[in-house]
Amino acid sequence: MPTQRGLLVAGSGVALLAVGLLLGYGELALLGAVALLAVAAGIVQAGWPARFRVRRLVTDARVREGDMITVTLDVSAETRGLRPRRVLVAADWVDGPDGPVRRPLPELRTLPARVGYELRADRRGVFDIGPLEAGRIDALGLATSVRRHGETTRVLVHPPVHPMCAVPNGAVADPDGRRDAAGSDGLTFHGLREYVPGDDLRRVHWRSSARQGRLMTREHVDTSRPRIVVLVDRRVTGRGKLDEVAAAAASVLVAACRAGLGIELQLIGGRRADGRTGPTAMLDLLAEMTPATAAPVRPGDRDESSAGPPATAGSAHPELITACRLLRLRPAADVVILISAAAEAADLVVLGELRSCYSALIAGLIGTPRDVAVPGLLVLGATDAGDLARRWDRVREWR
Repeated sequence: MPTQRGLLVAGSGVALLAVGLLLGYGELALLGAVALLAVAAGIVQAGWPARFRVRRLVTDARVREGDMITVTLDVSAETRGLRPRRVLVAADWVDGPDGPVRRPLPELRTLPARVGYELRADRRGVFDIGPLEAGRIDALGLATSVRRHGETTRVLVHPPVHPMCAVPNGAVADPDGRRDAAGSDGLTFHGLREYVPGDDLRRVHWRSSARQGRLMTREHVDTSRPRIVVLVDRRVTGRGKLDEVAAAAASVLVAACRAGLGIELQLIGGRRADGRTGPTAMLDLLAEMTPATAAPVRPGDRDESSAGPPATAGSAHPELITACRLLRLRPAADVVILISAAAEAADLVVLGELRSCYSALIAGLIGTPRDVAVPGLLVLGATDAGDLARRWDRVREWR
């Protein structure tokens, strides 16, 4: 296709040809025809888009907010006879939290070649780097043939982590492991559950599997490790608020992992991850987290098994009600922590109704600098994630 220069030459050629024919100036008409022929020859010379082999290397697939991402591209030609002087690297596409952008790269004079550039991870999110736009250009720069080459490389930008001195470690579990729902792979038999890919086949309970008609496996727990469930509310009015929620949740998760506590991350109305292999999987989930729109409560969303004022809790968000209902049905964790920038009083009442199942309930509210009084629930209000970490460290109950 014609380049910007080619379009300008073609437009000038059409104008000169038209004026020459209308006014009878043969020289102008000839000059216009030559310009059009030059653009047509450039299109023929550029030909079909060339094929390249592209190998993209990045410094790390996971970085923190504010880090630099170094991208290196190794480019070689697949088409035989491709002349290096006709190779044009247009740009490398980068689709980040602020939308897709094109990163211009220098022209390749020899093949194979190596080019690179740097990106700053300005904010939490996902960077999809690639594909590469590259092609050939004619000698006069009037036409080019460009196509996309290579695959996309994904880089996750983790939210910043604010230091926290301590986290609540919950109550002492009973010997049967019923109280704390500690992490799996322990010594105490906890019960039977359905087999999932990756489970140890030696723990399959064949008699129960034959009776149920599906594979059932024995689940063991480590009753010496308390467990924490972090609920993250994705309802926000702006992307900046969601970034602060993610940073606050990441700070709690990293502090709990450093303390050796069992930890689980649950996005309200979304995915979940646990910390059995460290905080990486949970930080990945926070990096990929996107806002959720608030939905009005529907009849029947109220948890009838919970006690509380129906008029107040009835206006709570339905996905939060569902999450709390599931926390009642599953083996109880020691501590439940809600991180939210949109929780209302009704939402906190619903969370507080879990006080009969859990040893501690905590709500960290971003954008609410004042603490709110809710029975059975410790509410910490803060302007941002850093302020929440400072207020968190001033709480004496878990020091």
